[in-house]
Amino acid sequence: MSAPSPSPTTVTTASAPGTLTGRLRLIGPGIVLALASVGASDMITTMNSGAEYGLALIWVFTVGIILKFVLSEAVSRLQMSGDRSLLSHLTSFGGRTFPALFLIAELLVGLFFGAGVVAVTTNILQAIFPVLPFWPTAVVVLASAVILIGIGRYGLVEKAMMGFGILMFFGIIALAISVYQGQGAQDVAVETIAPTFPQGSIITVMSLIGGVGGATGILAYSYWIREKSWRSADWKPVVRIDLLISYGLVLVFAVAMSAVGAFILYGQGFTISDNDSLFAIADNLIGRIGEVGRMIFLISFLAVVYTSVLGGFSGIAYVTSDCIRVLRRYPHQDEPEHEMSAKSIEFRGALVYLAIAALVIMSFGKPVTLVLIYAAISAFILPVLAVALLVILNRSSVAAELRNRWLSNVLLGVCFLLFGFLAVLQVKESVMGLVG
Repeated sequence: MSAPSPSPTTVTTASAPGTLTGRLRLIGPGIVLALASVGASDMITTMNSGAEYGLALIWVFTVGIILKFVLSEAVSRLQMSGDRSLLSHLTSFGGRTFPALFLIAELLVGLFFGAGVVAVTTNILQAIFPVLPFWPTAVVVLASAVILIGIGRYGLVEKAMMGFGILMFFGIIALAISVYQGQGAQDVAVETIAPTFPQGSIITVMSLIGGVGGATGILAYSYWIREKSWRSADWKPVVRIDLLISYGLVLVFAVAMSAVGAFILYGQGFTISDNDSLFAIADNLIGRIGEVGRMIFLISFLAVVYTSVLGGFSGIAYVTSDCIRVLRRYPHQDEPEHEMSAKSIEFRGALVYLAIAALVIMSFGKPVTLVLIYAAISAFILPVLAVALLVILNRSSVAAELRNRWLSNVLLGVCFLLFGFLAVLQVKESVMGLVG
C-alpha cells in the first residue's frame, strides 16, 4: 500500500543557510517591503524636507528608518516563534481584540489606498505617453495588480517588484547625481550638510521620523517571510540581513529624494503640496538636465508608485484576510484545515474589495469624513503593534533566542511613545477637520 499523500497545507521548510553568500541569495521579502513602504507621499515628504532644510534633516529620516527596522525585526521574530500567522500570534494577547482592530484599520486603509495609487500611476503613464486615455489605462493598471496578486503565488509578485525596484533605485540615484552637477547644487550641499534641529519644529521633525515607510508593510512582512518558509529561529540571521537591505534601500530613497529637493528647490520658498507639483518638478528638470532627466524622473516616479500598488494590495490582502480568518475560526484558527493561504476566498475577496473601492473612490472622489476617520484609526497601528510586541516577546513561552533583549525593549518603548504621540496628533487633526 502506498504512503498517504501529504496534506495540501503541509509546508516543507528547508534549513537556513549558514553562510553570508547563501543568505544573500535568498533576500526578497525585504525588497518587497522597501518598495511597498515608499510611495508618492514619501517623495513629497522627502523632497519638501530638502527644499526647506537642504540635507540637514537626513538624520531625521535615518532615525525613523531605524525605528521601523526595530518594529519589522520584532514582528519577524514573533512570526518565527511558532508556525502560526501574525494575527494568530497576536490572539495570545487580547484574544480577538487585535484581529478586530486591525481589520477595521485595514478596511479603511483599503477603501482609499487603491484609488490614490492607481490614479497617480495612470497620470504618470499619461505624462510619459500623452495619447493614453485615463479610465481605460486606470482599469488596466488596477487589473494587472489584482490579477498578478490574485494568482496566489508570492514569488511572482516578488520578481515583478524586484524588476521595478531596479528601475526605481538606479533612476533616483542617477537623478540625484545629475542634479548635483553645477556650482549652485554643490554650494547647497556644503551649506546644509551639517545635521540640525530646526527651532520650533519639534512636531515637524517627529512627523518626518514617522513619515517614511508604511505600517501595513510592517505587518505584511511577516506573511511574506512565511510564504518563503522562513518559519523557525534558525532563519533569524537571514531575516535580519533581508531587513537591513530593505531599510538600507529605503534610506537611499529618502536621501536621494532629499538631495533632489535640495539641489532643485532649496532657498526658493517652493513647497510640493500634491502630486501635480511632482509633475511640475519633472517639467522643471528639462531646463536643468534635458528631456532625459525628465524621463528618468517620471520612470522612477512610475516605479515608486506602481510598486506601491503591488506591495500595498498584497499587504492589505494578507492582513485583511488573516484578520477575517482568525475572527471566523478563533480559537481553532491554527488547525490544518484553516491554514492561511493566498489562494483562499478571504484573500481573493480582499483583492476584489480593493479593486471595487479603488474604482468607486476614483469615480466619486474621497469623502472627507471617511478620509479623516481612516487617517485617525490607521495612525494607531504602529503604537498598538509596539505594545503587543513588548508584551508577547518577553514571555517565557517564546524561545530564548527570539525573545526581546534589553535594547529591543528600549527601542520598542521608544516606538510606542513616538508613534503614539504622532497618532494623537493625527486624531487631533482629524477631529478638527470633522468639527471644522
